[in-house]
Amino acid sequence: MVSTKEAKKEYFLTTADLAKSNGGGIGCGPPMKCYVHKDLVATSVRKHGRAGVVKKLEARHKREEKKRKKEEEAEQARKRLKTITNTSADGAAAATATTKTASASDTQEIKNLRRGLLKMVKKNMGFQMSGAPKNWRIEVPGTSKATFAALVGRPTDVDLDSFVKKGAYYTEQYEAFKLFGTDEAQLTKDFNREGVIQEIGSTVTVRYKPSTMELSVSGHAEICGW
Repeated sequence: MVSTKEAKKEYFLTTADLAKSNGGGIGCGPPMKCYVHKDLVATSVRKHGRAGVVKKLEARHKREEKKRKKEEEAEQARKRLKTITNTSADGAAAATATTKTASASDTQEIKNLRRGLLKMVKKNMGFQMSGAPKNWRIEVPGTSKATFAALVGRPTDVDLDSFVKKGAYYTEQYEAFKLFGTDEAQLTKDFNREGVIQEIGSTVTVRYKPSTMELSVSGHAEICGW
């Protein structure tokens, strides 16, 4: 049996198409709509034609191969970057830099930017209507490739060879205390009026669009005290 989400993705169908295909509910609680493989194949062929389905499958294969190649190239670049870092004159310090609150190779500009990002995030922290901490997102225009690379711990990769680009963006999941260049104790905000303390989530999403030099950082917060 094939789920609705998988049916749309794997057989190139829409909700309207699936309405014409036989499907049934399974599972405990609210039923999950599922479909039979042969019915989905028949629906897909009726919509796109055999030649159309083959063309779509070939296009998907090319996309997946291109994605795999990009990931392999990025992985090789990361390995080269690690080798260069570990064999440099200050290799010992560089190798342990990623375990510290901020990279030892940070310029003063990057250190100031890390502090500025943290201030912006704390300003954007708040509450949903339900009272739960809201998700936050900040943007930094005019960010260079070198600055993005330095923020996520790869200051020597100014061409972003070790990163995987998806569409127009590079997206990295990064530890919050490393991005903001501080220890975890500084990732909190005291909301005196509400009588609670929020803490920035341990991982944040760093997104960069080189064509427009747009950098964004997003994440969530949690209640950590009263």
